[in-house]
Amino acid sequence: MAVSSSNLSTSLDELTYKDLSDTVSKTRGSSDLGKQEFMKLLTTQMQYQDPLNPQSDQDFIAQLAQFSSLEQMQNLNSTFNNTSAYTLIDKYVEIEHSEANGESQSAKGIVESVKINKDGAQVVIDGQSFSVDDIYKVSTPTDEQWEEKLKADAQAKAAEESQSTKNTNEATTTNSSAGTGDEAGS
Repeated sequence: MAVSSSNLSTSLDELTYKDLSDTVSKTRGSSDLGKQEFMKLLTTQMQYQDPLNPQSDQDFIAQLAQFSSLEQMQNLNSTFNNTSAYTLIDKYVEIEHSEANGESQSAKGIVESVKINKDGAQVVIDGQSFSVDDIYKVSTPTDEQWEEKLKADAQAKAAEESQSTKNTNEATTTNSSAGTGDEAGS
């Protein structure tokens, strides 16, 4: 069974392949071609090539090299985007985020830190994480913005210490009561 190259050049949006493990047919709805899909496509192409007119080894090697090059460029781009997020620390940013239900959430403040996770880079403002993609304005903080930030940080720290002291006092009181009860029972 020979498959022509025009049959193999089906658009990625319409690409259907068989999952060989359980023979369930799957359709890929995105135009992203991952490693697994590329290798399946390449092995299928090799498997169904015309034995009387086989594709040359150089063509397969060229395809693998192109895919490898593309993958490296994507990794480099991702690394660059994540690394550039670190330059936002101590910058004043304004963020507009649209929720799935259509509501929008806005935030602004000085970036405290940056987190990198599977979804990409996120900035932390006042303890909340936001995607770097949602930032629409970046500037150097004014003296007033720094003073406001320092005041808010001091208040948060005082509240945290107060809560910690309260928890310690409650634990001490509970332990003292338990110890007194044990002695009374003896």
